[in-house]
Amino acid sequence: MSLTVNGPIMRISSLLLPLAALAVTGCATTARTADEQALAVELDSRSIVPATSQERTAIRSQDMLTQATFWAEAHELNPSDLEAAYELSNALRQLGNPQRAIEIAQQALALHPDSPQLLLAYGTALTSTGRGTRATESLQRAAQADPTNWRILNTLGIAHEQGGQSERAREYFRQALALSPSEPSVMSNLALSYALSGEAETAERMLREAMIRPGAEAAVRQNLALVIALQGRFDEAEEVARYDVTPAMAQANMAYVRAMLTSRRSYDSLRGD
Repeated sequence: MSLTVNGPIMRISSLLLPLAALAVTGCATTARTADEQALAVELDSRSIVPATSQERTAIRSQDMLTQATFWAEAHELNPSDLEAAYELSNALRQLGNPQRAIEIAQQALALHPDSPQLLLAYGTALTSTGRGTRATESLQRAAQADPTNWRILNTLGIAHEQGGQSERAREYFRQALALSPSEPSVMSNLALSYALSGEAETAERMLREAMIRPGAEAAVRQNLALVIALQGRFDEAEEVARYDVTPAMAQANMAYVRAMLTSRRSYDSLRGD
């Protein structure tokens, strides 16, 4: 089962890390030091020829590895390039290197401490490693700076769900849906929050609605399959799952859910309690 952020998928197993493992620390500094200010001035004064706006727009249609290579070169050329840092952080996260994504965003925040883009990239990378509690502060600052960005609110919902604050998480998911009513990833996240609270029927209804929305990804259907399985309808769940994974993988997933539900902990094993 997975929560969807802006692009990649965050596994529920990482989302539900024990609370003791979620360190509560501040995000990057909110103001430049004298050294950081000097570095920013020096970098901005260099004779650097970045990629053109047309090249930057065109690269977004390429595969993620090509995008990461492009933005890594732009970032190396000019570490103060906010767009390059933001795009590189997101690309690295989607390629499965969230720790490096965190580092890139954090370093860039030292030069651009109030950028909602970088605050979102930093918080998203943290939530992708299950550190939602740590991500909350930067994401709240991002939301204050850009209150109509549904992606920020969606990620805040994930961060609060990771922190065990399901009611608060659902508030943020609903706010995100108010801004982007047809976004299937937010609907899926809201549904999973209900599933984690033991309301599988509500979750199933919402996931079925999310499935018919334009842009719904395979992850939404896989979440639907797992929610159906949580209600004991394993044959139906396996049939749904086979749209996107091999029959063997679908069968293995259902076997895992069966074992989970027959254990004494049932939903507790999902919540990580």
